[in-house]
Amino acid sequence: MTSPQELVSMIVSKAVKMAELMNIPILGLVENFSYFKAPDTGAQYNVFGESHIDEIAAEHDLKVLAKMPIEPKLAAACDKGMIELFDVAWLDPVAKDLEELSPKEFA
Repeated sequence: MTSPQELVSMIVSKAVKMAELMNIPILGLVENFSYFKAPDTGAQYNVFGESHIDEIAAEHDLKVLAKMPIEPKLAAACDKGMIELFDVAWLDPVAKDLEELSPKEFA
């Protein structure tokens, strides 16, 4: 999990390298706080700057699984203990990839 700031990109690169050294498989990268979509206009804003996740993923031969937006309704659902009722498609590609993995890949 990462966010768009450049410093975070450096930390993610180090974490990926450490996982590689320890032979820990990485399914892919998820970027949190990737953007904010204005509810009144639908305009998308990169509050934390331009994303670097695609570059990091390419550098380490990983997939970008999702770019999750800043979503106040998600935070509210978490606060109410009702996160399972929050229905969005942001992580659908992650679920699909997990379903396609064989049990041997988790061993």
